[in-house]
Amino acid sequence: MNRTLVDSTAQTFLVVDDHEAILEGTVPALKRVYSGAQIFTAQDVQTAQTQIRCYHPTLVVLDLSVPQNPCTPASAEVGIQFLKALIESKLAPNIVVLSTNIKPLVQLKPMINAYEGGFAAMDKSLPIREMVRLVDFALRGSIYLPPELRSRSEFDRRWLEVLALKFQEALTDKAIAERMQVSDRTVRNYWVRLQDALGVYDEPDKDLRIQIAIAARKLGLLN
Repeated sequence: MNRTLVDSTAQTFLVVDDHEAILEGTVPALKRVYSGAQIFTAQDVQTAQTQIRCYHPTLVVLDLSVPQNPCTPASAEVGIQFLKALIESKLAPNIVVLSTNIKPLVQLKPMINAYEGGFAAMDKSLPIREMVRLVDFALRGSIYLPPELRSRSEFDRRWLEVLALKFQEALTDKAIAERMQVSDRTVRNYWVRLQDALGVYDEPDKDLRIQIAIAARKLGLLN
């Protein structure tokens, strides 16, 4: 998988968090890496909804615990409902959830797994570089859930078909998409989900696809 950062030219980001200290750390970090992007902020859902209507962001970075409006307390339920609305919206922005408690996301797992946009989630206590990595991941249209939100490793038949077409018929991702009659993005998501299910992670100086093939053969998923 290409590790080059996504071109941010003409992209619009919205960061939603009611903590000024977090905004003051997150926004400059995004500006350093995605210098061509316009970045807006909101500290409550009401303001965020206005920003979304005005700017149609390509990426929303969201804390799950947010207030509905400036006069109400923050709560995870408000954040979950806002996130659900984002996922169901026609805009379908790429989404990164940054929160001290990401476990409520389990309520939305079926929706997240079927989402057409990119999606990633992480604990906000992790380093900024991890946030940047997952932002780029989401901007590529891929889906990532941290280990605590993943279920037992199960291998969808479509993932196994991708493995066979790649490593037994040597097809490119584009050819795999054509054969399976799905989009290129869907094939990319299948690779990400295979990677997660196999417990394979990107390592310097190692080819990710070859690591996937080795892990799949150890489990008997490839001849």
